[in-house]
Amino acid sequence: METNKNYFEEFEHIFDNEQKCIDYLYNLRWEKGWKCLRCSHNEHWKVGDMKYKCKKCGYQSTVISGTLLQRSHLPISKWLKSAWYIANETGCANALEMQNMIDLGSYHTALSVLNKLRTAISRCEKPKLKGTVIVDDVFIKSDADGFPYHTYIAVENRENEYGQICMELHSQTDYFSFIKKNIAIGSTIRTNGINIYAKVPEKYYLTLIKRKSGSKMLPLIEDVVYEILNRRLLGGRQSSCSYLNYDLCLEECCYKFNRRNKNAKFIFCEILKGMMY
Repeated sequence: METNKNYFEEFEHIFDNEQKCIDYLYNLRWEKGWKCLRCSHNEHWKVGDMKYKCKKCGYQSTVISGTLLQRSHLPISKWLKSAWYIANETGCANALEMQNMIDLGSYHTALSVLNKLRTAISRCEKPKLKGTVIVDDVFIKSDADGFPYHTYIAVENRENEYGQICMELHSQTDYFSFIKKNIAIGSTIRTNGINIYAKVPEKYYLTLIKRKSGSKMLPLIEDVVYEILNRRLLGGRQSSCSYLNYDLCLEECCYKFNRRNKNAKFIFCEILKGMMY
């Protein structure tokens, strides 16, 4: 397994000590100025490397209080380096690789860090799909011996090319709820018209579409699934994906697919903002 990736050279250059990492999180969390978590007062004393005391009520908090990092004993630099890894890794993140590259101690710790970062990804802004959107359900897996997961999938149809996508586990939602949650009202939903797909919720429009001859998937959805598998955006066992956290793997997959034209620094910053709230 590769344990040294050259994109860490830039990270080490930017964040060459722990305080720079703490300062970066401080500026992300309080970009409009520090504010007490208890009384919202904006004046404080600094009483530690990342601890602050409110001048009004005396409440003490740290830069990670009330965030996904709260109670973490890892250095902030390792959290940032883990986020950097996910932002630069084009495929599905791998907890074992993170453990080795970032020196996270145990595999259990690496998996915990990875899942918290995936939770942060799930908090990132996700504009609803709009326009013409193809909706279906697929069984999708990332490797030859992996278990296929039944998921709803929606793909924006932009002049016969795909735009943004969203996916959710079939067992965790239903067809109408999936549409209402992920697709803007007034959009045209394209389906195969079979069984539940013969209707759409109110304020949406329905058109029918046929599969290509010999294909098990609708057009564009087949192309999207191929790209997901080709780019290894959904991990099997080697990428720390199991049924217990597969919903988070889907979040990472859709996030990276939809941010495919964004640079790694933008993604890094966005993920860390998701950690702060």
